[in-house]
Amino acid sequence: MSDEPDDGYEHPSFEHQPYPPQGPPPGAGLAIASLVCSIAGFVVCVPAAIAGIAMGHVAHYRARHGRGTGGAVAVAGFVIGYAALVVWGITIPLIVHALVQSGVFG
Repeated sequence: MSDEPDDGYEHPSFEHQPYPPQGPPPGAGLAIASLVCSIAGFVVCVPAAIAGIAMGHVAHYRARHGRGTGGAVAVAGFVIGYAALVVWGITIPLIVHALVQSGVFG
């Protein structure tokens, strides 16, 4: 027999738990992707910056509501994305103006 006294108590088995165990909370992957896309928006141009802004807002919303982490990284992502849009919004008209002045278009 066993060394434990028989007090009529059955140990709970793990196969009859009422709820499945929960995994770890979601990470900051979307926030990091937002930051990377926004930084790439300075080099690649507007589409990457727009993607970084969108992902940053979604990641920030999830972090505020407890469904993810990386709220500060998400804010950095969409702020840098907006800065990239401003830079390209100033740069593209200057480039077009310089090309028109040089006679490339005509």
